[in-house]
Amino acid sequence: EQQEQQEKEQDIWMASQHARMRILEVGCGVGNTIFPLLEYNQDDHFFVYACDYAPTAIELVKGHELYDKRRCRAFVCDVSNDKLPFPENSLDVIVLVFVLSALHPTEAKEAIAKLSTCLKPGGSIIMRDYGRHDLAQLRLKKERYLQENFYVRGDGTRVYFYDKDEVELMMKAVGLDEVESKYDLRLIVNRAKKVTMHRVWLQCQYRKPFVQ
Repeated sequence: EQQEQQEKEQDIWMASQHARMRILEVGCGVGNTIFPLLEYNQDDHFFVYACDYAPTAIELVKGHELYDKRRCRAFVCDVSNDKLPFPENSLDVIVLVFVLSALHPTEAKEAIAKLSTCLKPGGSIIMRDYGRHDLAQLRLKKERYLQENFYVRGDGTRVYFYDKDEVELMMKAVGLDEVESKYDLRLIVNRAKKVTMHRVWLQCQYRKPFVQ
C-alpha cells in the first residue's frame, strides 16, 4: 500500500516534467480558478495542479472539457493531513482561496509549513480568505462558537476569521516575506430587501526568499 502511494505521488509529479511554470491550487473545488488560468495562458510549459479533499469535486474537475493531462493534474488531498506529492523547491505559485479558514488554526500553520517547503525560492503563496469582523462572522450565533474567531456553521463545516497580523506571523514563521497584505472591504447593497452587507476579505501574497 505504501509503495502504491509512492508510485501515485511520483506519477502526479512526473506529469509536469516538461513545464517551466508550475501552479498548485489547494481547495480547487470544481475548478473555477484553474480553468480560467489554463484558458488565459496557452503556453505548453505552463502546468496547473489542483487538489481538494472532496473526491466528488476532483471528479468534476477531471470531467471538465478543458481538463487536459498534458497541462493539468487534479488529485484528492487533505492538505492538513496528507503528504504532498511534490519535491522541495518545485512549485512557482500556490493559490489558497477560502482554504485556511476551513482549517483549525493549528492545522493551517502545519499546512503552510508543508506548502512553503514545496515553493521554489522566489515562488509565492497567494491567498484570499475571510477577514476578521466579516458579515459572515457577525451573523454567526454564540452557539456556533468553538474558540476565538473559530466557528461551526449549520452544515457542520468550520470557519476561522483571520486578521493581517496573524497571517503575517504564520507566513514569516516559515520564512516567507510579505509582498502584499490588505483587506478587501465591500459594501454590498440588496435594494429589494433594503439590506446593506459589510464584507471583509483578506488578500495576501507572500514570497519565499532566494537563497543567499
